[in-house]
Amino acid sequence: MQNNIIVKKFILLMLFCFLSVLFILPLVKTNIIFYGDDLIFQLHRILEMTTNFRSGNLFIGIYTYTFHSIGYPLNLFYPWVTLLPFVFFCLLVKNSVIAIYIGIAFYTLLTLTFTYWTTKKFSNNNLQSFMTAVIYTFCSYRTIDVYARFALGEFIALTFLPLCVYGLYAIVLGNSKDWPFLGFGMSFVLLSHLLSVILYIIFLFFLFIIFITYKKIIKKKKRIIDLGKAILISILSSAIFLVPFLEQETYQKISQPDKMDMVAQALLPSKVIIESLNNNLTRSDAGNTYNIGIILFLAIILGIAQYKNWNRKYKIIYLLGIIFLFISTSLLPWNLIEKTPLSIIQFPWRFLTISSYLLSLIAGYECKNLINNVAVSYVRAIGIFVLSLIIITPWYTGITNFKNPVNNNEKFALATFTPRGVNYTDSGKKVEPALYHLGDYAPMDGTKKLPGIISKSASINGKKFTLKKVIANPNEIEFSNSKFKSARNITLPIFTYRNLKIYNNNDQELSYKVDSYRRIVVRETNNSDLIKVRYKLSNLDRISILISILTWIVGIAFFIKNMYLLRIRN
Repeated sequence: MQNNIIVKKFILLMLFCFLSVLFILPLVKTNIIFYGDDLIFQLHRILEMTTNFRSGNLFIGIYTYTFHSIGYPLNLFYPWVTLLPFVFFCLLVKNSVIAIYIGIAFYTLLTLTFTYWTTKKFSNNNLQSFMTAVIYTFCSYRTIDVYARFALGEFIALTFLPLCVYGLYAIVLGNSKDWPFLGFGMSFVLLSHLLSVILYIIFLFFLFIIFITYKKIIKKKKRIIDLGKAILISILSSAIFLVPFLEQETYQKISQPDKMDMVAQALLPSKVIIESLNNNLTRSDAGNTYNIGIILFLAIILGIAQYKNWNRKYKIIYLLGIIFLFISTSLLPWNLIEKTPLSIIQFPWRFLTISSYLLSLIAGYECKNLINNVAVSYVRAIGIFVLSLIIITPWYTGITNFKNPVNNNEKFALATFTPRGVNYTDSGKKVEPALYHLGDYAPMDGTKKLPGIISKSASINGKKFTLKKVIANPNEIEFSNSKFKSARNITLPIFTYRNLKIYNNNDQELSYKVDSYRRIVVRETNNSDLIKVRYKLSNLDRISILISILTWIVGIAFFIKNMYLLRIRN
């Protein structure tokens, strides 16, 4: 009996591996990463981390090799931990394009696994869990997120959404011992994408209110304690990013990512329907092409006919899926909402994340109901295969259309990483500084001086000149000029951040002040023609790294222990 279970789990794992490869196969064969909204930004993040790791530096305070070598503190403000698999594959695989696609396949495998695992716990049905996992993994929005948008942070966060939702459900209504699902799930969302955290908290709060009114809660005190445990473990697991982030946020006022016109970004209902029926996985210049795909659209239609026969649990999921689809459209008065703190989410269509997951649960449930009506086992197996084919075929067609865009500039793509940056096949398209989002985390008082920072404009006692020799090292930029030796009050083309230290060529620490634009001004160099600006880990940084690593180790140890005990019981 035990051997049969192991064999079935192994077969399922192999099937998930096959589907993960299938998810990247149409594009990986081109040896091109096609242009998406955040392509330049995300690839250079991976490049910076890969270059640092090769030099033995595992914690990056400032970006020195990429982003115009301005000492951009991206990892201090933008979650980075879940990019490590991409970095690992870039170190392991010579072809960087293949490495990026392997990273996408890795998170696809995790998405299939987590979705199946949590749905199985929620429904106790293997068939429903499998169909839900496939539908969610191959849904339009998730595909658009990684390929048309190349929004890696948000794409990775989608991997952990099922853990968060099931974790909250388990704490409030189910087996509250499963509280780690919420704790670690939300932690790794936080370690992937901050805006997704806000989005998911809004959804989970909404869900929590529904849960506590759903039916009488048993063992309330224990469930409150387990919820507290989940919150605590989430904070401890995320400390490696949270603590350095809060250090910088409390140091000075920082420019935030651009506010968007949410009315213009809200989806037109008619376009959502049309693009869903077309299963459009591309991104047109006009926008408004984001959608839920034909499979989830059909799940809504089929749900109208079957709704009255469902139990209350699936009725709620179905209605929530439609509500969050509605929220993403222009039918909601976004002109009022964009004046509130909710405007930080930038794009109303981000709520398609929530809608896609909920409707995937419904579609999987509908598939189970359909196949369960068949009594003969081999016919049921054929039914599962046919339904899987129906799910993947429109996805494959959409990917094929994405791979052959009408506009050739959309083929702007990564060819390979080089020591000087990323070498592109770009159809003549120029990489503008705006694509690096360099102003997103600049000091608020210094944004007007950003062009000068980029062009390496320095000054001595107010007299400007351009620095020609700038050398990048891990967490350090070297500025070299013969004028530095006897000069005083040298304004460097770099903004100040907490934990930056200044040294000369003898590694003597130099005193400095900060001008009104938050640039570093070195008082004198002690007869040195070289100035080093270095990020040094604070004690808080070190403690936060240790706390997170220990939390992960303990979490993995308890998971292995519970799996072992479960195996013994079975």
